[in-house]
Amino acid sequence: MKVERILTRHIALLLFVSLGLPVLVLAGVGVYFVFQQGYLLWFLVILATVTLITKVLLTWFGRQEVEISAPGEPIVEPSDDWSEREQDIWSRGNQKIDECLSNDDEWSHLQAHALRIVQVAADEYGCTEWDFSVPASLRMFEEVSRRYRRTLQMHVPFVEAVKVSHVRYAIQNQENIGRVGKTYRVARNIWRGLRLLNPAAAVASEVRDYITGEIFSKVSVETQWQLKKAFLQEVLSVSMDLYSGRFNVDEAEMQPSKITDHDKERMAVPLDPVRIAIVGQQNSGKSSLINALRAEVAAQVDVLPVAARTTVYAYSMNGVEHLHLVELPGLEGGKADTDELMSELTESDVVIWILKADQPARALDVDLYERFKEHYRSPRALQKKEPVLLGILNQVDRLSPASQWSPPYELGDPEGEKARNIKETLMYNQELLGFEVLVPCAFVPDQAPYNLAEVVSHLEDSYQAALQVQLNRRGIESRQRDPGVAEQGRRLARTAKSLFQKVVTRES
Repeated sequence: MKVERILTRHIALLLFVSLGLPVLVLAGVGVYFVFQQGYLLWFLVILATVTLITKVLLTWFGRQEVEISAPGEPIVEPSDDWSEREQDIWSRGNQKIDECLSNDDEWSHLQAHALRIVQVAADEYGCTEWDFSVPASLRMFEEVSRRYRRTLQMHVPFVEAVKVSHVRYAIQNQENIGRVGKTYRVARNIWRGLRLLNPAAAVASEVRDYITGEIFSKVSVETQWQLKKAFLQEVLSVSMDLYSGRFNVDEAEMQPSKITDHDKERMAVPLDPVRIAIVGQQNSGKSSLINALRAEVAAQVDVLPVAARTTVYAYSMNGVEHLHLVELPGLEGGKADTDELMSELTESDVVIWILKADQPARALDVDLYERFKEHYRSPRALQKKEPVLLGILNQVDRLSPASQWSPPYELGDPEGEKARNIKETLMYNQELLGFEVLVPCAFVPDQAPYNLAEVVSHLEDSYQAALQVQLNRRGIESRQRDPGVAEQGRRLARTAKSLFQKVVTRES
């Protein structure tokens, strides 16, 4: 250790002689030159001018930067599980967050801002501000903390090194820290005065320190603003999940949907199949489509209307085994029949809507379609995902001229009369009902089905979206189920047992 101290002293002396002494000599020469030549006033004028110009430029660029990029890149993203209307609520909530932070971005006022954001979410869902259970509120606080912790770990370098004791010390000793800051500023100003001994170096150092200070100041302000916004965004996100009811049930409590249980009563099927409802007017070809998809004669096909009942068929396609083809009764227009169809359609994951090409009467289809769409625009279906909708224009072989049935057809640029009639019928029905996808098909006896491969392709492409629809429906049904009498009895028994044990312990 003694040898190390000796070496340290020698090295320090060597550095002073080789570096510090020449700097002091040059500084002295510079001061002597300024006084000797009478340039002191010019030097001060030039120094002040350069500083003023730099200040103006940095202020102007700083305003431009704030105008363009103050919001920064978003840290918190909306949930994929939200519906389109909930995405709109998220956008309006973010506008409220920006408004709050623009008016007051102090850390100490974030709690008040968070309460305003909770109120905004409650208003959007038609709830009162505290309209949730105690367990749900505890989970809300837990979820906000968990999500914000993850945000800090992803976006704040060395955040693990900042201890709560450091923050607590800083809050409790603000006055002492302020005095230390004043002492530092006085010492720094003295050092800046000493640097005037070398005018050129002083000017360069002043400009460099100012630019560096401005940059780090803007980075600090921008980072803090983003972290404050991220916190309020997490509050908004969790509040939306809370008021939508998503926190009323854990994933472990989710149960199969009611319609799945009803399907299991009709036939033995694998658990939780993707549910494909097939709807259309009488004799539109629902059974023919099912037979073509299953490649076997299982559904009743007749020129007369079939029995008005719902029938479920097992189906698999290209490795996906768990699917249900649900053949619904034909459209008749009665209120009871329409209510039954609406119940089946809104509890399905995919809806295949079959239209008969040579049938001009579309009133029944239009009425049911408008009621179907209106259901998902209503407030009670705010968080409900709409089933995947696939339209099929069936029996295009019967369009005139019926004798010229010779597929395939190039419908993009039709040449023959048959192809032109098919295209015109497609456009008419698509404009009338608004289907995004409408596939022309024909299932002619003793001939290969026309365009069946395209139908299967659309079903395969829609499989993942159908699963999301099913999970969304199951989650909503699970949240709507109140604890049964047995569960409430068990809770009461546990509470009574706990109270009894405390009484016995006190008496003993």
